[in-house]
Amino acid sequence: MGSSLFPYEFREHQKEFFRFVQREALKGRNVVVDAATGFGKTPLILAALLPEVLHRSLRIIWTVRTGTETDRPIEELKTICKRHGLEGLFGFSYRGKRDMCLLLRDLKLEGQVTYEDASLICETYKKKCPYRLNLEELSESKLKRLTEEPRLYSETLSFCVRHKICPYRVQLLLLEHADIVSFSYNYVVDPRISRFMRSRIGFRNSILVVDEAHNLQNAAGELNSDRITTRTVERAMKEAEVFNSQDTVSFLDAMQGYFSKLYGKIEGEDAVFNVKECASKCAGDLEVFREFAEDAWRLGKKLRRKLLREGKAPRSSLHHLGEFWLKALENLNVEGVTFIASREEGGVLAVEMFDMRSSELLGALWNEFEACTFCSGTIKPINAFAEVVGLKNYAGKTFPPPYPQQNIKSFITRGLSTRGEELSSSMAQAYVKAIDACIGSLNVNLAVFSSSYRVQTKLLSHGLKQIAEKYNRKLSVEERNMSGDEGRRILKEFKGCAAGDKRGVLCGVMGGRFAEGADFPGRELEAIFLVGIPFERPRVKTQLYIEYYQHVYGEEKGRYYAYVLPALKRASQALGRALRSKEDRAVFILGDERYSRYLQLLPNYVQKTVRIIGGRPKTLAKALLNVN
Repeated sequence: MGSSLFPYEFREHQKEFFRFVQREALKGRNVVVDAATGFGKTPLILAALLPEVLHRSLRIIWTVRTGTETDRPIEELKTICKRHGLEGLFGFSYRGKRDMCLLLRDLKLEGQVTYEDASLICETYKKKCPYRLNLEELSESKLKRLTEEPRLYSETLSFCVRHKICPYRVQLLLLEHADIVSFSYNYVVDPRISRFMRSRIGFRNSILVVDEAHNLQNAAGELNSDRITTRTVERAMKEAEVFNSQDTVSFLDAMQGYFSKLYGKIEGEDAVFNVKECASKCAGDLEVFREFAEDAWRLGKKLRRKLLREGKAPRSSLHHLGEFWLKALENLNVEGVTFIASREEGGVLAVEMFDMRSSELLGALWNEFEACTFCSGTIKPINAFAEVVGLKNYAGKTFPPPYPQQNIKSFITRGLSTRGEELSSSMAQAYVKAIDACIGSLNVNLAVFSSSYRVQTKLLSHGLKQIAEKYNRKLSVEERNMSGDEGRRILKEFKGCAAGDKRGVLCGVMGGRFAEGADFPGRELEAIFLVGIPFERPRVKTQLYIEYYQHVYGEEKGRYYAYVLPALKRASQALGRALRSKEDRAVFILGDERYSRYLQLLPNYVQKTVRIIGGRPKTLAKALLNVN
């Protein structure tokens, strides 16, 4: 079949990409490719791997960061099958129980339901769920019809709604027939659910593709990390009182007192949290503390079932708190797992278990597969990525971006920087004046992505809102804890400004929902101003992370991997929002003079188009004069 499976005309550098992936996959080597959004990575990788998959009866497991991204490879598979008249090639996008439970929709529970809640609902009702019982009536012929062509998750769901059968269980049946299955990273990297998936389809006869692979370092750390706060303890106490469990109430009351005293002792933002001391103060010793944690977990489990019977989402702070402490005790002496106490607004103390072991957690996984392919637009430097995720025996390559250089203008500003622990008022004013010059010079939708929420708040308090009003721009602001619905509303509103009379200004943070998870094709976003470099604040947590990486990788490399690279990847991701195809145009203002030190870590399209200019308003306005 060779390159004949690629469903489009090859553009510049695509054939080279295709041949590289196919050649290395044939050798059984792992592949790491860096290519910008719009390059065509998804259809190229599919077309390169499919001949080997079909010839050797292998399977492609395509993993993505979130469930909402699972359809993309299946959409391209549909195009390949249609273009080449391929029959019998089946793949589908797989979703978790929360998205695929029809009973959950019928129950109409009060409150938001998590994936964990959905699992409890399934377990509780499995013997009397009508959709599960109806599954026994599903004939082989009907199931076979479903596998005659690639299916998006919505198609599987619609099929099951029509036949009143359980979509989640149907997915499990489809796994046996799939040449390609697409699902979230968690089904591979999270031991709690990867065991289930491994038993269903087996990894040994599969080629793994990890899309947006730059997220792996964070994804691995989040798996074993968790947090509770004084509010968790307060809610747990109220729940324990419902069951009249005086021993548990007393235990939690002691914990609340300990947290309150600790809050007053912490100097600065955070400190190392001593689990053994907490156990001693709250329960006398670790063993008794464990017993109390188990009691809390059991009571929480009981409460969750009670809430479910009452038609409410089965959420319990008792259950979460008990689970947190049991996990903490399990990881108490594990190198690479640390505990942090942080002071938050409103006198709230947060206690976090923080897992830093990305290489150790991920490294053993890759050998379970026939081969692995990792791709992203911000994966370079490839050798650093491979070391951090524990990848051996790989071939890596970076490919030029598909965007014409004349469509991109990039500037690094001298005299502007968020360097230091706090942004001074004078520097905040300098930034606002620079942004004023940009908004006044560019009649386009523009995003201001700050290095942190603190910096964003400082800009807003120093006149950024008034600047937007002065130029009759619609200002949209990302808040730290905004709901998904609110985020979608703001995004829709901002994008709509591109086609209206009133352009938009979007304020967000690098690493936030708009700077990483959103797409802005065409005129929806044509200019980005980065305020600072999103280095982590010099907190105790940051220092512990750097020290652990220095212990594993050496002093210089450890700091580079733990501190420098993650920040520049967040900045690069933010820049990538404005470029989604080769037709897009964008202006980038990198508002921190330190970016000139890290040019090699920025996207190729910035490296090739960048000019270093003064950050004064007149200088910026002059540089932007001929951009529109």
